[in-house]
Amino acid sequence: MSWNRHVRTVGRRFGWTIALVVILAVPIAHAQQRAVIGEGEVTANDVYVRSGPSMNHYTICKLGAGDRVKLLGQRGEWWEILPPDQAYSLISGEYVDTVDNKSGVVNGNNVRVRAGSMLNNNKYTVQTMLKKGAEVTIVGQEPDGFLRIVPPTGATLWINEKFVEPVPDELTRQQQTADPAIEQPSEPATSVVAESTGPDAAATEKVAEASETPDSPFVDLPLTEERQELEKLDVATREEAAKPLLERRFDDYLKGYKRISEQSEDEIAQRYARLRIQQIERMSELADSVRKIRNLGEQTESKRREYLAKRMTLPKMSPLRPSGLDAEGELRESALYPPGSDPRRYRLIDAQEPGVRTIGYVEIPYESTIDVESFLGRYVGVRASKTHLLSGSVDPLPIYLASELVLVQPGTGSEDMAQ
Repeated sequence: MSWNRHVRTVGRRFGWTIALVVILAVPIAHAQQRAVIGEGEVTANDVYVRSGPSMNHYTICKLGAGDRVKLLGQRGEWWEILPPDQAYSLISGEYVDTVDNKSGVVNGNNVRVRAGSMLNNNKYTVQTMLKKGAEVTIVGQEPDGFLRIVPPTGATLWINEKFVEPVPDELTRQQQTADPAIEQPSEPATSVVAESTGPDAAATEKVAEASETPDSPFVDLPLTEERQELEKLDVATREEAAKPLLERRFDDYLKGYKRISEQSEDEIAQRYARLRIQQIERMSELADSVRKIRNLGEQTESKRREYLAKRMTLPKMSPLRPSGLDAEGELRESALYPPGSDPRRYRLIDAQEPGVRTIGYVEIPYESTIDVESFLGRYVGVRASKTHLLSGSVDPLPIYLASELVLVQPGTGSEDMAQ
């Protein structure tokens, strides 16, 4: 067997995760409701319903002996079925407008609907796509913002034929109605795996899965030391890839693959290790990108909270007075800006509250003709040409660039006509 042919065989048997995810995540077009061709009865307990027609697709829910399913068609050893009553689909809440969280309307075009699972957090299988204006029935919400909805038209799931017995009369009637020339299919041959079904079909599915995907990617070749090490690394990386995206850590496994890729005794193991390195590095880059995006979001939220906290410490600005005053208070000299300093600033204090609280600073432009001395120690109103905050201060205070000072009656905002 040539090396290239062997690698292709290994890839098919091993089921590389990256290629699998890409294939399973390809969106499908808008689907019409398929015609039900019959009804099937589940023949064992704990039978998995899956998101697609293979053991590699994630599990959705479990059915028990005697449960009925609506059959739509068959692909290989898998029946395509309408979602059971307990199944639900997922849609991003960003694309659904709702007022009561019970029903909603899709607000975008080509919005993906994904197969939701009661058994795990996977959601990469796209069942159908909805157009703008489509109505959905909401049955719950996921922590990540996805909405659980009743499976819409076009959403289907899959179940292994080993655990479903078509109801003969119903299936025959439906098939003959569609085409009287079609004969009833003969009973499929029962495999050894099918004969092993018992009260727990989930365990049997694992046997079937093991028979479909050999544990060793080098099943047809002698097992060298390097290939044995690759088998262990493959098992470990598969387990790591099954974890939530942000919990995956491949660094230790990459070291093992790189060591084998750098040896020259076993060329097949060397090239296989290089392919695995490329795959795992792509998965690591994806996880790193998601971490960076999440960290950026956390930093943005932290800055936002910091800004809100600082804004809460700012003194409340008095609303504009009817007379057009920007601020009022008692004008005093400032120890921070003694007479003759640059800039010329004076304290504006709230003399109506206990203690001496500075509510801002009044800055007098050097070209101004305001006679500041006549206003010191008195209650004044300030008309400002510009207002900004004092920088570098623990408690930022407003600075009023005065265009005019007037004497006012405390608490009224009206100018003192006795001036």
